Amino acid sequence: MNDKVELGVNNTFTLKKWVEPDEWIRVIVEEIGLNNIQLSSDLFYPNLDDFNIDFMCNRINDSLDKYDAKISSTFTGLNIYSQNMLGHPNPVVRKSALEYFINAIKISSKINAATTGGHFMAFSIKDFNDNKKREYLTQSLFESVIYLSSVAKDHGLDSLTIEYMPTPYEFIHRPDQAKEILNEINNYSKIPVYLTFDLGHTCSFNLEINGPDRDIYNVLENIIPITNIIHLQQTDGKSDHHWPFIPEYNENGIIKPREILKLIKDSSDHKIDLIFELLHGCDVNAEKIISDHKYSVDYWMRCM
Repeated sequence: MNDKVELGVNNTFTLKKWVEPDEWIRVIVEEIGLNNIQLSSDLFYPNLDDFNIDFMCNRINDSLDKYDAKISSTFTGLNIYSQNMLGHPNPVVRKSALEYFINAIKISSKINAATTGGHFMAFSIKDFNDNKKREYLTQSLFESVIYLSSVAKDHGLDSLTIEYMPTPYEFIHRPDQAKEILNEINNYSKIPVYLTFDLGHTCSFNLEINGPDRDIYNVLENIIPITNIIHLQQTDGKSDHHWPFIPEYNENGIIKPREILKLIKDSSDHKIDLIFELLHGCDVNAEKIISDHKYSVDYWMRCM
């Protein structure tokens, strides 16, 4: 057993299917076999400042106690991934995005999640191609994250985490960029700000096909010291598939659990949550979704 890692699952897959806390926690614990959960903000519909937040958090806590589970982190979901958030050109929208993350911190505190984060910003094409505007929005992001670290500390969180993204229009995108940016932010942040690395996020159109930044293992080795969460998915290295670890995908997939675990053991001085983020099409039935998750968990457990 590798004491530097813990398996868990992002619960975005429960969206629209198992929407009540007692149901999605039961499915994860009793049918998939995990008790470490990353809570997707998609489960808080339609937004994080809705009147039902306290009610939802109480329901979540009751069900966590019932099934002996925990929420280790909260994370932006598919709804937020579709937005520019702290990179939006309109300052009013950026202010709304900042309030969103403040509410995510408050929710995390209410359900005892130690960290929160995810997709913080994306540039519009116009702003990405304007060097001055891109630099301005980048600096604005720094200030926002540093401020959020103070809010998070006040609410008892241990850290924040920024996701390593799959395109240059999003932020953060490359390992050298990740190290430089997090080093600068952590010079001023009140709590540590880490990276979440997704195993499918090294396949962007702007990266050299056989270059080091497309090599998942090379990238991971470089950023493990600043990473606290790794999103697990099977991939062929050509696209961000979010495949489960089942035989038909493992045959052509390049993700080998033992190699990932060895990199962590050799390069990390802190614990890392390994979080399954498996996405199925809307036409896939519930039994298949659960079965793929269960097989993926067992596949990784055999390597630990």
